[in-house]
Amino acid sequence: MDFQVSARKWRPQKFSELIGQEHIVRTLSNAIELDRVSHAFLFSGTRGVGKTTTARILARVLNCEKGPTIEPCGACSLCIEIRQGHCIDVQEIDGASNNGVAEVRDLIDNVQYATSSARYKVYIIDEVHMLSKSAFNALLKTLEEPPPRVIFIFATTELIKIPETILSRCQCFEFKPLSNVQITKQLELICGQEGIQIDAKGLEEISKVGAGSMRDAQSLLDQVIAYSGKKIDTDSVESVLGIVGGTTLELFAERLIKREPAELIALVQEVANQGKDLSLFCRSMMEYLRNLLMVKVSRNPENLLNTNTCDLKVLKKQAEGFHNDELQQMFTILSRAETEMKRSSLGQMVFEMAILRLTETRPFKNIDDLIDKINQAEVQPARPPVAPVPQRASAAPPAQSTPSVAQPDNGSFDSSTWDKFRREVSRKRPAFEHYLDKCQVIELNEKEIQLMFSDSFTLEMVESPENVQFIKDMVKLASGHEVQVVLKLGEARPTPSRPSTNTQEKKNLNDENKGRQKTESEIIQDALDIFGGTVVK
Repeated sequence: MDFQVSARKWRPQKFSELIGQEHIVRTLSNAIELDRVSHAFLFSGTRGVGKTTTARILARVLNCEKGPTIEPCGACSLCIEIRQGHCIDVQEIDGASNNGVAEVRDLIDNVQYATSSARYKVYIIDEVHMLSKSAFNALLKTLEEPPPRVIFIFATTELIKIPETILSRCQCFEFKPLSNVQITKQLELICGQEGIQIDAKGLEEISKVGAGSMRDAQSLLDQVIAYSGKKIDTDSVESVLGIVGGTTLELFAERLIKREPAELIALVQEVANQGKDLSLFCRSMMEYLRNLLMVKVSRNPENLLNTNTCDLKVLKKQAEGFHNDELQQMFTILSRAETEMKRSSLGQMVFEMAILRLTETRPFKNIDDLIDKINQAEVQPARPPVAPVPQRASAAPPAQSTPSVAQPDNGSFDSSTWDKFRREVSRKRPAFEHYLDKCQVIELNEKEIQLMFSDSFTLEMVESPENVQFIKDMVKLASGHEVQVVLKLGEARPTPSRPSTNTQEKKNLNDENKGRQKTESEIIQDALDIFGGTVVK
């Protein structure tokens, strides 16, 4: 077969053809022109970013019959031999399979001989970090003082494994991952030359999965072409690569806004059943959350987003349903989940647990303000009970006066329904019980439920539309009736469902604690009583 994969067929042959490594190209080009070429180079970076390719180009630049020149002719015998890998003076060695002392000694023996036809002897050692410690030590003296016209070029994906004694003897260049734009332009060029019809969105999806590696992206392009032929649509790209489409991401965000854990888990299972890669789904969702945050913080988000893969109108609408803090917390949760999924054999379960954590995020509160409110609530003197003040039912606290608590009549309070209500709340949303501990039931009948709260902070937390609807749903589940929820502010007595505390004991306890500064543990416990949750150490 004469077929050659894109990564080999479209390998750069000149410095000018290298993509995304301008700082390295400029340094090496200036070194050639100034005749200041080092005897040892070390190229590091992730896979598929051009390390070995640059090493081969440098060998041609130094040995071209018209050189040394930054533009090798590509037609002389040496250029052709180096490109085809047949040049005896340019040897490319695999460090993984030649990693012992014996192989390094053979290399050192051969270094002593003069070149056969080339200007320089060039030794390219790929994956040099695989050499043993003894092999590195054997190479040190020759690397520090090599014979004339000998150049070593090392390439590695794990720079941390290279001994410092080697690093100090080399000029080190770090190859950066390529951007999606750079990869997309190169794939577009390849498709144009090969007569492949593919839309921009499909190319961008391939570039994203390539994750900064040109070789990976080119291999993925070959895979998609083999699946679809010379006419490729976005659906084919998503099917081959296991990518979750933009429609699914939008639906996921909508369900996340509504805090629907069951629906979110069902969507994850649906994606998994379609054979999609959940790691890519997690990464795509991270990017989507990032785009939502950019929409919220930027005046011109279109300059920060990929308009071919994101609907700006949809993003702006969905961004209104999130707080900045929530989006940042969600991004962190998914980032940790992606790392854990790579190490775990239960990747789907790890992802599902992360999704459930997303539904529990909420905006941060200023801890100093919370501590002040807790302290103020504790030092506020108790007021004697007064006669109930009639007032109109309202879902918001009164503007000026603070009404007192009226004891419920036997006909207006259904204790059995309240007990059922508490059980359902405990089953559905255990953290909500902390709010109920801070209130007293004034009325509970077939038409309405009235709750009296002793502090405005708890009332503000409960009177959100989401919590009010939750109370309605739980009462309906317990009694079978649609009720109106009325929330009030006042000096509440102990709720009917909780045993009352002796008044004299409370008075003695208040007298004992009066004027005492609350400890840190007591402040944390008060915060837990208000918000729920656990202390993570």
